[in-house]
Amino acid sequence: MEGPNASRASISSYRVVTMFITCLCILAVDFRIYPREYAKTETYVTSLVWQVLLAVRALVLPPTEDIETWRKFASLCRKNGRISQARSTLIKLLQYDPEASPENVRYQGPPQVMLAYLKYQWSLGDDHKRKEAFARLQNLVREFSISLNIQSIASTASTSGTNANVPLLARVYHKLGAWQWSLSPGLDDDSIQEILTAFRNATQCATKWAKAWHAWALFNTAVMSHYTLRGF
Repeated sequence: MEGPNASRASISSYRVVTMFITCLCILAVDFRIYPREYAKTETYVTSLVWQVLLAVRALVLPPTEDIETWRKFASLCRKNGRISQARSTLIKLLQYDPEASPENVRYQGPPQVMLAYLKYQWSLGDDHKRKEAFARLQNLVREFSISLNIQSIASTASTSGTNANVPLLARVYHKLGAWQWSLSPGLDDDSIQEILTAFRNATQCATKWAKAWHAWALFNTAVMSHYTLRGF
């Protein structure tokens, strides 16, 4: 179909999809049984709205050229418990399946997408998957730090310190500290030092990020309690 007819068909299809999603949203709100389920329903409705908007955007812009929008959608799906949809969205952005690819091509892609994939992997709750995600996050920190150093050397004229990658590196360091803390219920001197370093690096990469400072303060309090119980 070409010409005006194709245009009218596209518009009609879009209207049908929009009306269908709107009906689903109304049903989702009206169908809630307990008041406490409202937050979950609201998130579910939001994800439905995102889904139809992304479907329209994908008609003119492929996901690989709209990474941030699709990454946020994957995050929303993960937080809403729609794990399989989060995974399929991230695989679409990576353009390969890390779980089904040879070892030499696993976990390669844009840093922000890789961090999102590792968060998905961690959310599965499996101990092996979490340890694997943490090990890969350690590698991601090293790779990302090296790339930032190369960029800073190549562009010495930039002295404002407003590199767009810095907040992402702060988030990576924050997750590194949080995950190691979770995997180290029995703190020892080595793990304490590594976790403190990760949280400190997060605050240094994003000096105004409250979440990083909160984690840094919270862990310092936990360390003080740990040493107090040991009689130090």
